[in-house]
Amino acid sequence: MLVAEKEQYTGIYYPPKVEVGQPISVPRTQAVPKTKSRARKMISHIALIIIGFAICSCTVARYAIIAQKQQEIIELGKILEKQQTIQEYMRLELASRGNLEQIEEIAKNNLEMDYPDRDQILLVELPKDTDMTEVETASVATVEKESLWSKLVSLLD
Repeated sequence: MLVAEKEQYTGIYYPPKVEVGQPISVPRTQAVPKTKSRARKMISHIALIIIGFAICSCTVARYAIIAQKQQEIIELGKILEKQQTIQEYMRLELASRGNLEQIEEIAKNNLEMDYPDRDQILLVELPKDTDMTEVETASVATVEKESLWSKLVSLLD
């Protein structure tokens, strides 16, 4: 007996089969076939691709417009800086020249200057087609005539 029991454990052990009841099959309902055809699916995919491309194109176009506006802002900023520099220069120039009324007052009071009378105004016409040397000699001649005339007047006084 001992021998038989020993041999019994040396081999592979298979448990006894237990009969299991067959599962009850539930009848399946057949799925209703979809009405979309292959062409309709393809058209919808192409439409989605076109819509995606349009959205991407609009986004890129907006970024291009933003970049262009940014360049315009930079250019306008440079122009603004130039105009501010010119304005500051003009303010300094105006401050250095002073008020015209103030200059007139100083000329009348301190320098004893006044506007000329109609008798004192002398209009001179310059020749249009003369060289600079002729104009210079004419001006020197008038200075000499004035000095000669002023000498005669000073002798009579």
